[in-house]
Amino acid sequence: MLELIKRNLRYWRLLTPRKLVYLPVILSPQEKRAIFFLLAITLLSGISIFFRGYFQITKSIPDIGGIYMEGMLKEPRNINPVLSVQDADRDISRLIFSGLMTYAGNGELKPDLAEKFEISSDGKTYTIFLRKEVKWHDGKPLKADDVLFTIQMIQNPLYRSPLRTNWQGVNAEKVDDYTLRLNLRTAYAQFVENLTVGIVPKHLWQNINPEQAPLHELNLKPVGSGPYEFSKFKQNKDGTLSSYEVVRNSNYYREGPYLKKITFIFLGSVEEAVSELRRRRIEGFGPLATEDAEKIGGDHENYFLSMPRVFGIFFNRNRARILEEKTLREAFAYALNKKEIAAAVSQGGVVPIELAFPYGGASFATEGITVYEFNPEKSKKILAAAGWKDENADGVLERKKADSKKSEVIELTFTLTTSDWPDLVRAAKIIKEELKEVGINIDLDIKPFSELESGVIRPRNFDLLLFGQVYGYEPDPFAFWHSSQVKDPGLNVAFYTSREADKLLEEARKISASEKRVEKYRDLQKQIAKDLPAVFLYSQLYLYALPTDIRGVNLEKISLPADRFNEINLWYKETKRVFK
Repeated sequence: MLELIKRNLRYWRLLTPRKLVYLPVILSPQEKRAIFFLLAITLLSGISIFFRGYFQITKSIPDIGGIYMEGMLKEPRNINPVLSVQDADRDISRLIFSGLMTYAGNGELKPDLAEKFEISSDGKTYTIFLRKEVKWHDGKPLKADDVLFTIQMIQNPLYRSPLRTNWQGVNAEKVDDYTLRLNLRTAYAQFVENLTVGIVPKHLWQNINPEQAPLHELNLKPVGSGPYEFSKFKQNKDGTLSSYEVVRNSNYYREGPYLKKITFIFLGSVEEAVSELRRRRIEGFGPLATEDAEKIGGDHENYFLSMPRVFGIFFNRNRARILEEKTLREAFAYALNKKEIAAAVSQGGVVPIELAFPYGGASFATEGITVYEFNPEKSKKILAAAGWKDENADGVLERKKADSKKSEVIELTFTLTTSDWPDLVRAAKIIKEELKEVGINIDLDIKPFSELESGVIRPRNFDLLLFGQVYGYEPDPFAFWHSSQVKDPGLNVAFYTSREADKLLEEARKISASEKRVEKYRDLQKQIAKDLPAVFLYSQLYLYALPTDIRGVNLEKISLPADRFNEINLWYKETKRVFK
């Protein structure tokens, strides 16, 4: 064997480049296979060593590229953070405009246009220091004058901004081009959340009359400073929008954006959205019902986002005077099966609640708070004890008026008004049936949201209102429950007045320490549950479907649907490798 190896070595040493050409002829088939195998092993080993070393000294990071298409139910009208009143407006505004501050996907407050801010010891003065590298999409620098102008627009009643009440009593002044000071009339711990409002460019809006502002083309072709800028939109034959496109802002002052283009497709219904998701004509949509999310396939990831929203039935004791009787309101509360009502609400899932507002989340402890568990028999006993009877056997309880000289009879018949949103309609029908079981007749009045807001909520034109209250990341119940807010534009639709509640609301607003503020709000929860100005039913989740190839998504909680885009600058589809 040794002699054979020596002969072969002598043979190979005698090979010249010219002789190598004849190797295929000289070598046997077995030798050819052996050499090919050795060469392949050597090549593959070299490749493996190269890539192993390459991956050890490099890392994967997001890269610019890819497009994203999302379905949306309503087309935008005012893509303007000062004028936005509907979700479509706020959604797209969040991509195009930046605020002084923003919230991360986990609800953490972070600087945005502001480099930092300082709060005075008495909580009344906020000093804001702006980034100096920020430019508007048209290339002009963003300065303190733009922030002051935005605040003045909001405060000016001629613009009719829905944010005006948030900025009343705030005096804004410029310190220098990149510093401004906000002086509050009274300390307000949750004021910092107002700093997330998008800032608009003064040089484009200052010469537009307030009366013309809602109709100006800048509302559909906006100029902002956010991660994405307006590109184009397409219209249907009737003039409505069919799609809206934004492209990445290459001069964005923070990380990203990475997605090259985002297109919103406007659809007629949730059913159509589900169909388009299944056909891959759109990639994302929200909110979805749980059963709809299961239909769209495995190449989507579903995000169940907690939202500080409370839905309930609000009593208007100013219109339906009989509701002044607390026993009657208690009968309502015991007659309603919150779990059954919540089960009927399909949008993303819900959590039945007993609380007036979600401070600490929907699972906030109810210890020490009056709880009205489902007990229809107890409801019937309460009504019977209050003198309500079904004398004519029509299923509706009645009672003679105590202060009437005549034998005047009043029936337990009320009108329940709500939005035409499918979930609220389903909940309203269940409420109607459950109250019928205890002898209370309910007539349903279903209205479009726009009509509900202008014709029902603002003038307080209802007996019972089934609706939701929307809170911020730091819930402030003041506008919903303080006695000063019973008239429009206040949101105390239940006409709730309580000295104890007013005092707690006023004190809590001045406390900057979150733990101490929680104590005040816990006492407020007890007071509201005791007085029962409304029956609280459930808190809703927001189910948002995104394609699995979108990465960099950090979503846990939102206050408004638009908040899902707070960190869209970090979303990406493409990657590249760089040296560590």
